[in-house]
Amino acid sequence: MGSMNDSNLILAENDMSALSPERRAGIDYPDRIAWLLDDLIRIPIINKRIGLDPIIGLIPGAGDAVTTLLGLYIVGSAVYYRLPKLVLLRMGLNVVIDALVGMIPVVGDAGDFFIKSNRWNMNLLRRYAGERRQPGLSDYLFVGSVLAVVVAVIAASVWLAGASLLAGFNFLRSINLF
Repeated sequence: MGSMNDSNLILAENDMSALSPERRAGIDYPDRIAWLLDDLIRIPIINKRIGLDPIIGLIPGAGDAVTTLLGLYIVGSAVYYRLPKLVLLRMGLNVVIDALVGMIPVVGDAGDFFIKSNRWNMNLLRRYAGERRQPGLSDYLFVGSVLAVVVAVIAASVWLAGASLLAGFNFLRSINLF
């Protein structure tokens, strides 16, 4: 992927040296999602990369929900690689911040050009995936709690979009435009 420079790639490879080739290859799929959402298109004049996140985010309510759910796949991959709870929390917060900013009309769409939560989370995944640690029940409960909060944020986003559309429709109907 063109988003990582050589020194970051070397750092990521060194951090994952303890992983078997199969587990290292398993990181490719979440990395592809992060690349599609955050880095797919290079804007030549400003040399900035954007992905599908700001484009999909233009769909009111559903767009940000879809990109947030895709971002949660990366967090789920982090559970598979047994990342520490604190790192999982940081990854979950990255997704929540992206979702919350995305709920703000116009600002959220512009924010997707700067908030690269999926790429940030992939960098964390690559950095900590090589640590050997056996997950316990508390790890799964913690991740479940973080995911429940993220799903609640998605549900609030969809509800807010629906309520806004309904209010707008009722207003237009009250002034006899419908």
